[in-house]
Amino acid sequence: MRVRISYSTHIDEVPEEIDQMFTYVSSKSRKVMRQIEQLESLLADEDIEATSAIVDRLRTSLNEIDLRLADIQHISAGYLNYKTDEGVENVHEGRPSVVAAGDSLVDTAPQQPEGNPNNSEA
Repeated sequence: MRVRISYSTHIDEVPEEIDQMFTYVSSKSRKVMRQIEQLESLLADEDIEATSAIVDRLRTSLNEIDLRLADIQHISAGYLNYKTDEGVENVHEGRPSVVAAGDSLVDTAPQQPEGNPNNSEA
């Protein structure tokens, strides 16, 4: 099961965060290469049962890499969008292109209607 983990960092630290995320991808990629080498050996020995198990683990590893790369791509796109706009509000959507945690000025309390609800003049 995948869960979303969210935390905030200063905008200037985003490239470093992306680099740390890519370290995970790099490590998983080395694992994938070892799995491929195992597969080549197992296939040469015609060990189909073991091959099947390794293929299953390989597919899981590739999926994990793909998911992390998607995260990196989304964060990178948001960062580049922010840098292009230099934090200017996105007029079309009415919100900043990068959400700044802890800096929200939005009041989340429900708004009460103004005026006298018992007044029948309209």
